[in-house]
Amino acid sequence: MHGAIVKNRYYRDEGSDYVFQRLSQEFEALSVDVELTDAFELFGRDRLPQFAVYWDKDCASARLLERQGVRVFNRAEAIYKCDDKYMTMAELHNVVEFAETVTAPMKYPVNEPNDIELLERAEKLGYPLIAKFAVGSLGSGVFLIKSRSELQEFYRKNADCGRIMFQKFIAESSGRDIRIYVIGGKFAGAVKRINHASFKSNAETGAVTEHFVPSKEFVETAEKASAALKLDYCSVDFFDIDRPVVNEVNSNAYFKDAERLGKTDIARRYAEYVREAVGL
Repeated sequence: MHGAIVKNRYYRDEGSDYVFQRLSQEFEALSVDVELTDAFELFGRDRLPQFAVYWDKDCASARLLERQGVRVFNRAEAIYKCDDKYMTMAELHNVVEFAETVTAPMKYPVNEPNDIELLERAEKLGYPLIAKFAVGSLGSGVFLIKSRSELQEFYRKNADCGRIMFQKFIAESSGRDIRIYVIGGKFAGAVKRINHASFKSNAETGAVTEHFVPSKEFVETAEKASAALKLDYCSVDFFDIDRPVVNEVNSNAYFKDAERLGKTDIARRYAEYVREAVGL
């Protein structure tokens, strides 16, 4: 059986390169034939692979592969629900706990941004608060807002830039989070990320990664979120507090730092799961 690891045609960095290298190594060790390619290149062929580990956010192309009989990991619908943070929250409403959030209504660029009711509702979260774009990765599009003037300026500049969200700032988790990896609906490892230089906990913003042993409650919540979103692979990121409050779910979570701690083998487990799922 022939498979593919599908990357974005134009984007690469150290984290994604590591993912591709490790998955390729583990599939080879399992005697599963895979190639590294992109969806655009695949659609130029007469014959598609039988499965694809899809490491891109192009949900339409993932869905088109599915419609042509390719088993895609993760499925297009699951990627879509994770890529949009508001959609993630909507899908997991009453399933897991999120931080208190105010979501701006979708706005078309036909009038000046002047929604006082929205700003007043956001202010009830207290200052500082978090402003973020519903779509964004690696810590981009997330801002710490400290005053009414900063809130007004953020909204004025970004109201027409896609959906935006305002979230209560959890000070005790500033610069820290707990990331739990889930593969095939089961716990696959966990890390804690700590950043002393920023309120963001992403490795790309300078956070260091430590091995972490989560409580049963955190593990069960991560597995519940993964199951509800029908994910083959993901990370569920929690605030670093004493109960499992979800920040976001990532369908394309990097795992270089987690693996290099030597406590878990994400690539091996994911490759084994894919092999079993496609019946090899």
